[in-house]
This record gives sequence, C-alpha cells and structure tokens, in this order.
Amino acid sequence: MKQTGLISHLFNFTTTLVALVVAGLGLAAAPALAQSPAPEVRAMWVSRFEWPSSNQATAKANIDNIMQKLKDNNFNTVLFQVRGQCDVHYPSPYEPWSDTYNWTNPGWDPLAYAINAAHSRGLKFHAYINTHTLSGPIPPSNTVPQHQYNLHGPNVPLAQSWLIRDDQGITNTSDSYRWISPGIPEASWWTRREIMHIVKNYDVDGVHFDRIRTPGPGYSHDAITEARFTGDGNPDSLTWGDFMRRQITNDLRNIYGEIMLNKPWVEVSAAPFGIVYKDSTTLYQGTGTQSQKEWYQDSWAWMENHVVDFMVPQIYWEVGSSHPFELLLADWQARSFGRGVVAGSTTNGAAKSVSALLAENAQTRLQSAMGHCIFSVSSMDNYWTSFKTQRYDQPTTVPDMPWKSAPTLGAVVGYVVDIQGNPVVDAKINLTGDARNYLSAHDGFFAVLDVETTHPAQLHASKAGVGEATVANVTVIPGRATDITLVLRNSRGVVSFDRDAYDAFQRRSFRTGAYTHRDLARQR
Repeated sequence: MKQTGLISHLFNFTTTLVALVVAGLGLAAAPALAQSPAPEVRAMWVSRFEWPSSNQATAKANIDNIMQKLKDNNFNTVLFQVRGQCDVHYPSPYEPWSDTYNWTNPGWDPLAYAINAAHSRGLKFHAYINTHTLSGPIPPSNTVPQHQYNLHGPNVPLAQSWLIRDDQGITNTSDSYRWISPGIPEASWWTRREIMHIVKNYDVDGVHFDRIRTPGPGYSHDAITEARFTGDGNPDSLTWGDFMRRQITNDLRNIYGEIMLNKPWVEVSAAPFGIVYKDSTTLYQGTGTQSQKEWYQDSWAWMENHVVDFMVPQIYWEVGSSHPFELLLADWQARSFGRGVVAGSTTNGAAKSVSALLAENAQTRLQSAMGHCIFSVSSMDNYWTSFKTQRYDQPTTVPDMPWKSAPTLGAVVGYVVDIQGNPVVDAKINLTGDARNYLSAHDGFFAVLDVETTHPAQLHASKAGVGEATVANVTVIPGRATDITLVLRNSRGVVSFDRDAYDAFQRRSFRTGAYTHRDLARQR
C-alpha cells in the first residue's frame, strides 16, 4: 500500500480516534445507545449453506423467511450468496448449477426469486460471490455447462490449469477448496464474465466478493504467473509479493470499470480478513494473520484505488480482546480513502454473548462507520430481539455514496486489439497525466478509473511485437465510463473522436483507423 500522505492523514485522525476508542471501551459494558435516526447499512450475510434446497418449495420458504426476518428486525441490506466454487444458484450459460441441485437445472431461478423477495420488503440485495475458489466437492466428469474443475483443474495439462501452485509446482487443497491463481488472465476474465452475467441480467443493488485471495504466501508459482512476473505482466518490476497483490487489485479495477460501463449504479464490495497488516502507522499491534502479507489480499489498496464502493472487513474479534475490534475498525476507517467501511462481525455460531455483539455494533456508530454486517442469519435467534429493541428499533435507509449520486470523475474503459481484431493481453495502457501503468486483460479489456472530466483524455497502448496506438480527445462524463478500443499497429498514429461528446451507453464509431468494440465483434 502506498504510504505517501498516509502519515499526515493518520496524525490528523489519531487525536479524535483515541478519544473514540477510550469512550468505546467504557461503553462496551454500558447500556446500549439510543436508536440513531441517521442512515446506516444494517446488513446480514446469508451463505449458500443456509437457504438452498433441492426442493423448490422449501428453498422459496427459506428465502421468504430470511427476508421477512430481516425486514421485521429493521435490517436494510442482505448479502446473499449465489456462487460458491464455479457453480451457481441461477441459470448461467457458463457455469453449472450447484451440487445442491445435483449439478442440474432445478427448473426455477433462485436468484431472481431472492431478489424479488428482498426488494418487495424494502431490502437492498447484493449478490455474494466467491471469486477465487475453483472447487469444493469434486463435480461429475460431465456437467452442463462443463465445470471449470474438469477443464482447468488438477487433471489437465499444466498449460491449461488455473490452479495455484507452490514453488515446487504442487497444487494443494486449503480450507476444503482448490484455489484459482490470481495471476492467470484467462481465469480472471472467466470470473469477471460470470459476475457481469449477474449484473447485466439481474436487478441487483450490488455484487459482494469473498474468498478473494490466495490461501497462503507461497503461491502461485504456476507457469503462466511466473512468465508474466518476468515479462509484460509486470511493467513496474514489482517484487513477487507486490506483483501478486497487484493481480487482484487489477481484477477488481476491471470488474468495477465494466460494471460502471453497463450499470454504474450497481455497488461493489468485498469481505476481506479484518487484519490487513501492522506497522508503525497502525493502532493494531497484535499477532494475528496479516492478510496483505500472508494471502496477498491488499484490501486497503482496494479502497485507495477506488475499485470498491465499500468494504465489509471480517473483524471477528470482540471489543477489548487480544485483537481489539475497536482498534481494527479504526485502522480501516483511517484508510477508507473516501469509501465506506461496513464492519463485519460474527456470532461465532451463536456462542458470542449478546452484549459483546451489541458492543461491536456500538463501535460502528461511535466511529462513524458506514454500518455493520453480521455473520450469519442462521445463528441470529439469540440476538434478534436485543438488536431490535436496543439498536434497530426504527428502520433507516442506507447512506448516500456521493461518488455515485453526485460524481465529479469518470472512467475510460475498453479493449486493446491487434489489427486482426484479436484481443491483446498485458498490453500496457497509459493515461496522459497519470503515472500508473494499466494492463489489458485476457479479453483485451482495460479500465482506468477516477479520470478528470474537465478536459479531454488521451490514452496510449503498446505491446512489444504487436504495436502501439494512441487515442486522443476522449470526452469523459462524470459517473460514466467512456468506451474506446485501441488497435495496436506497428506504425504509430493518433486517433480522435468524431464527436465532442461520447455516450457510454451508445457506442459510436471512431474516425478511420480505429474500430468500436461492437464493430470488432462483428468481424470476429
């Protein structure tokens, strides 16, 4: 994570923070605060182990009961899991149904039903998706569509495998999963395509990501990732750890950019581990796993790069414990970079005391977090009444996100292709005035976020052995993504738009010498 400017930011934050933490520690055993009328996210995680059933009537009843319970207790947001390990709980042209349905179509759409059940009760619905798990239970050798375990798992040639590998080239099961390497562009594209299938085809309020990491620091030394580390995939000559962390940040940027192009109102969030790292700038100085170092989960950088709208860190320890909830939340708040923090708690399978969970909720208000999220719904029986009477006695709305409701910045997204219209992976893209190097994905897609809208943008793309291209006079609209295509040629030229304004939802052709992505799709 960049440290530039962070020290001064933390210095200004610390005086207020210390007072809040001290007050919060004293408040933990005190009576609960009065209901706040202010907007806040009141969220619940609903995992894929809590609602599905092979029996349609049972599953629908489970969904209805969950949504009604949340409404009755004045929650306003549900993070509802619909994808586990490259299998799904909705009809997908790309991935098979979950083993809940014996890998076959159950004849109805649970996701559509759940969205309607949530919206009809005034709940915001975020589709909860695992991103980097390839398989848990081993699927049959043939599914429809074919499971990626069969196409890119442990039993295929190395060049086709997406699995993480250690420095001996061995892949392992961890946390009961086989994991996908973040350094393989084709795998990242596959996941983004599945996410975009949900965004484009369902009325979701957001998408929410879990398992968005590696399972350990020794990964992933697969051949594709290794080659990219020493080649075009590492234009900044990053160290191994920084390179691996960058892969997931880049994936999130592309996901955010493509969502911004299609449905800019859809929110993006993730559920990273609650401990990121500790150093001289952090209040937390405990001994817990540092996810930025151990799992390449650079979640503070995700907020700094604005590739998420809010974070739901899994701060699964109590106030005043050896991993203090209040200090960890404060570190997240100090590094929010203008994005939201919805603190994540767990009931520990209903083993946590009611007072301890209420104290964590009190901290979210005391520290002005965006809200609170609890894992998970099936363990809430001991807590519903206390939360409603002491914390959520009145309903409230979710907070405004000004970067979405009143944006001042835009984005430039698009595709890098060669002169035959084929996508180019790991082409380097540069925005004039921005020192960062952006890379094109497996399908040629790229995204540059937080682009100024006060003047036209200019982008340049290049890849050794393929060519280069420059596009100038790109009009960027606040809150929108301008869609362009960069065609790499051996002789350099400059392409300008034929209009002063460019509507991201009506892709217009460039002047002679460049194509829209739609035109290229027709040619392929």
